[in-house]
Amino acid sequence: MIKSNPFTPQSGWEPRVFGGREEAISLFGSNLESAVSIRPNHLVILGEWGIGKTSLLKQFKRISQSKGNPACFCAISKFTKRDRPLEAVYLIAEEMLMGFPGADIDSEGLLKLFSRHKSLSQAQTQFTRFLLELWRKLDAKLAIVLLDDLQNLLPISNTIDILRAVLSKEEIVRNTRFLFVLSSTPSSWSMFIDKHDPVGRFFRKRLVVENLTNEEVKTTVEKTLKDTGVVFDADIKEKIYNYTGGHPYEVQLLSSHLYDSQIEGMVDASAWDAALLNTLKELGKDYFTSLLAKASDRERDLLKILAEEKKPLSITDFRNMMIVGRRARKFPIANIKNFLYRLEEKGIIARNISGNFDIPDRMFREFILKFS
Repeated sequence: MIKSNPFTPQSGWEPRVFGGREEAISLFGSNLESAVSIRPNHLVILGEWGIGKTSLLKQFKRISQSKGNPACFCAISKFTKRDRPLEAVYLIAEEMLMGFPGADIDSEGLLKLFSRHKSLSQAQTQFTRFLLELWRKLDAKLAIVLLDDLQNLLPISNTIDILRAVLSKEEIVRNTRFLFVLSSTPSSWSMFIDKHDPVGRFFRKRLVVENLTNEEVKTTVEKTLKDTGVVFDADIKEKIYNYTGGHPYEVQLLSSHLYDSQIEGMVDASAWDAALLNTLKELGKDYFTSLLAKASDRERDLLKILAEEKKPLSITDFRNMMIVGRRARKFPIANIKNFLYRLEEKGIIARNISGNFDIPDRMFREFILKFS
């Protein structure tokens, strides 16, 4: 009997099988040991959208708890410039209390340490008192706090500087053992550092989350399919990696559509085109449409060329294509360099080691070809 679809492409949902990440897990394990024996060395997880930062943090939580250390996962919601850092600090405190349940913890009493009408300068003092009081209630050698989606604090970026200042305080270092693990997109983290220089010097230990390898993708897909009654043939598994490049969210989404295309438990080449098209439509709604909207009409012309050529191109390549051949047209040739640089600044294209431009995500390239 065919079982229900085991793939979990929904944002925030954990995959049925946690694949790869051995190096990250090893690093975190070492960090736990040194946090108890020496002192906490707070960690920053950096990765782009859908790369699996949330799943990795939740894996860290399981590892921490398996070693007898209480751990809480705090999802940071979006803030605006109208909000205040004290409101973000209060949210973190609430999430910590929910994540550290205990009979001796008076949540209401601890939250009364905050006066949400106080000034920014007092947010630091209030959060310090909160951590000290919470630590006295925790029966632990180490407590782990996992803060996810830190980029949502960018409009009130000084919240991160408050966190740095509190964790740097002598009374916190001497009297508590909190280990904080933060996740953010790389661009947002760079902006935090630009605005608050001490943040980068304090949160020095960083882990960059990258795509899964070909072998990790195949292993993850095979383990996810185990006992479902469905089999992906070898070519399909190879194509999943070739098109997604090992991007975890894209792997889950494409595999989910392929699974739904099974005939008598088999997924082969006949299922590919429809599954790919449905995947691209969903990726468009999730991310690609908004990414493409950042490009001007002229920039889209260059994007379309990159997508069609399916290889990195130099500025000279673009200029030549616009002058002669099937793509010759009225185009401000002298501005091609500026258009390409702007696309790179917007995170839409990237330059390789040779300085040539490319669309690094093949699925985005396919989306451009089919829908732009």
